[in-house]
Amino acid sequence: MLLLVCGMHRSGSTLVWQIARSLLDGTPGLRNPRGVPVAEYAPAAADPSDLLMAKVHFRPSLDRAAFPQEGARYLYTYRDPRDVVASLYRKGRAKPGDPERGARNSRLIVRRELRGDEFWTSRKDVWIGRYEDFRDDVPGLVRALAAYLGIEVDEARVAEIVADVDLAAQAERARTAKEQGVDDDLRVTSNHITDGREGAWRDTLTSDELVAIEAEGARWLVEHGYAVETQVGRRRTRDLTGAVPAAKPSGPRRAPAGPTAKPVPVAGRPSHARPGGRAAAKPAAPQRAARGAHRAPAPEAIAAPPEITVPVLAAAAFGAAGLLARHRNPGAAGLLWGAAVACVAVGAFRMGRDAVAPGEVVAGISALARQARRARPQRPSLRVA
Repeated sequence: MLLLVCGMHRSGSTLVWQIARSLLDGTPGLRNPRGVPVAEYAPAAADPSDLLMAKVHFRPSLDRAAFPQEGARYLYTYRDPRDVVASLYRKGRAKPGDPERGARNSRLIVRRELRGDEFWTSRKDVWIGRYEDFRDDVPGLVRALAAYLGIEVDEARVAEIVADVDLAAQAERARTAKEQGVDDDLRVTSNHITDGREGAWRDTLTSDELVAIEAEGARWLVEHGYAVETQVGRRRTRDLTGAVPAAKPSGPRRAPAGPTAKPVPVAGRPSHARPGGRAAAKPAAPQRAARGAHRAPAPEAIAAPPEITVPVLAAAAFGAAGLLARHRNPGAAGLLWGAAVACVAVGAFRMGRDAVAPGEVVAGISALARQARRARPQRPSLRVA
């Protein structure tokens, strides 16, 4: 069997790993070496006597076919992508202006994480936890993971695990990792502990980085209960207003398990198996909303605002006037073309600043044309009696 921890970067996946590893301690066949090749995942999933526990973050180069559906269980955590990016920058001690930062890199990080979200949540047997929900409720997280894995725990055991993974213990492990290397069972690195506050991205990200992140992930943010805070984010989610619940779901969640999902057998501990072998779900655990649920149909294109479309239209007008004047008055034509270039530069700058796609500019121009037609005064019709 394969048990894979596969959260977004900086989303509490190491905490989930440590708790799951503690819960499974003593299980026959358990092994969790670092650096296991993904080629070993499928054989482990097909072997009932094996229990391979591994941890991986999504990257575009991953061989997705190497992650089996049968015989595999996934522990997935997610978080506000803005905090993911900010926490990665803090972990790497990258200050504004660092080549590892900037709008482009921020956008690429979010794109990677959201592709991973789509892939991991498509697994047949997956537990899903939201960082903002379990960060301050570690006892609830322990109980939720124990229920998913089919392991019975009493309050004394819950308290023992909670004490073992508290912030002071993690800080000590980070210091030990700096001197002795990363422990295979704990997976804490020397620079692992940073500011884990919800919304700490406000103290880390630049305005350009924030715009780039929301340009890439605004719809995902709103669909998962996070508020967008930039003009481009609001523009990209206008059609979702009122279509997505504003309240954040609470507590770790588990996606529906497949028909072959079974509790992890633990020596000396009863499993929470139901008839048919399906693992018992956490009582009254709210489900994560199905992908696409509560989503209004997306518009064909989002209209760019007038501050972008007007310079583009002016550039076209100056350019056309320059073409008409180039034979009769070359000097005037040159001035007109210079004005066109200046307008193009202004429009391009604003497009880049607000992460506006060319299709949005076309939609904005169409919207201005419709407004102009509606504002045109109607000519009175002359009727002959």
